[in-house]
Amino acid sequence: MRTTGGATGARRGARPARVAAATATALVLGLLTGTGSQADEDSPTSADLAYACRFPDPTGAPSTTVDARVEVTTRLPRSAVPGRPVDAGTVEVTAHLPRAATSALFPDARVVTGSATLGVDVRQNKEQARADWSLRAAGTEIPAQGTELVLRYAGKVPTITVNSSGRVRLLAAEARLVLQPDAGPPVSLVCSPAPGREPRVADLAVPEDAAVPEDTRPASPRGEPSGPAAREKAREDDVTLSPREAAPAAPWPDECADMPTGELDTSVSAPPPPYHFNPIPLDGVPLCAYAVGISTVRKQNGSMLINDPAGKPALMRVRGVVRSDLGDWAEEPGAEGFNQIWSLAEIHLPDARASFLNFGYLPVTASVTFETGKVTILTGQPHMNDPTTAFARIVFQQSLRLHDVVVNGTPLDVGPSCRTAKSFRVLLNGDMNSKENPYVNVFSGGLLTGKVTIPAFTGCGTAGENLDGLFTAAISGPDNELRMNQAPTCVTGDFPSGCPPVVPELPRLKPATTP
Repeated sequence: MRTTGGATGARRGARPARVAAATATALVLGLLTGTGSQADEDSPTSADLAYACRFPDPTGAPSTTVDARVEVTTRLPRSAVPGRPVDAGTVEVTAHLPRAATSALFPDARVVTGSATLGVDVRQNKEQARADWSLRAAGTEIPAQGTELVLRYAGKVPTITVNSSGRVRLLAAEARLVLQPDAGPPVSLVCSPAPGREPRVADLAVPEDAAVPEDTRPASPRGEPSGPAAREKAREDDVTLSPREAAPAAPWPDECADMPTGELDTSVSAPPPPYHFNPIPLDGVPLCAYAVGISTVRKQNGSMLINDPAGKPALMRVRGVVRSDLGDWAEEPGAEGFNQIWSLAEIHLPDARASFLNFGYLPVTASVTFETGKVTILTGQPHMNDPTTAFARIVFQQSLRLHDVVVNGTPLDVGPSCRTAKSFRVLLNGDMNSKENPYVNVFSGGLLTGKVTIPAFTGCGTAGENLDGLFTAAISGPDNELRMNQAPTCVTGDFPSGCPPVVPELPRLKPATTP
């Protein structure tokens, strides 16, 4: 099967002191008619699904589990042939959430808007596809009375193509809602299908005698669409799927449950007086997530992949919410509050391989080993009355070691200790108010960016040859940009959420500014 169209990453907006984990929804996909690629907009198909949703408690950790109901409507064609993309029409999702639980999350709000990321598993024979699509919700007034908050989401979704005949099953998967009140920060909820009932959205059949058009043959061995129709529909983020082999053992819950220990780097936040607060130490919540990125070496005008998702990326283990700071700014308690949530993480990054044109003309390739200290993750909102003041900061110490260097095709022995003379501080920032890729908290993940200063190198060279100056001149210096995407965390325990952890897409390079 082939999924056409991009998947927008799940966004979990929540108060820094509140963390989302587990909310609701499902999605229906369709197959097209024998000759067309457009669903019948006049023939809606609906499914009524039950979900179990977990709401955050004041510490930011997932807590209360509530029931929710989700109605999913799509316009599906009546039949399908292999090789043609499926258009499900305009998808509509109506989420029925307990009013009391949602009102507690934003007691001062009158209207809520937001977005939804919906998941569905598409299965046919031995093939499987997973799609995650984004929908938007218009403003909904929070009812003064009643038992439900009803949110309606709608939008166009990517298409799915099947390349063989046979029964197609559509099963609802985890889905996430971002609730943006008109007063206060966004809140993210994640739900899983309620146990005890198959989350079936639809069953569709592709007849064995269905004709396969000449211009829609299955994808080529290189994963590229073939035929003029396929080329017309292809996009950069198309995904070609084949029958799944036996999946390796997921790295949870054992590895994720092994929480790191150590001290937080509290120097990342030092608010000025009159800052009155009461730090609350907590045991922490076992989490894990993948974080991948791109590091740009300014002097070389080139980049290297960090924790390459195409290789064997390392998993970041997290002790989530190990400290909560609650307080106020004014002399009078409660006049204007603030909050901060601290988490501790650990990651052992694999080596990266980088190639550059040294000094603009000499091709150099080298492997880089990262030695990374404990990671402090801080999210907060200094002024609770102003959501634009919310921030996310991630800080750690790191040093680099170079080895397996090749210059113009010839190996260069730099020895076992060619490294930065000292470790350097890495400070990354996330934008909670970003519309494209916000970093709200460690549970939701998101985009992190920053610039680092790489120190001089030492210990480079063998047999009395000193190559320190060569690498210092080529690499060391300020303004080396680092962009990392952290996926939502897998929350382990009796009620796991977001597991197994997923590998996020690499962040896009920031376009260069023209003088």
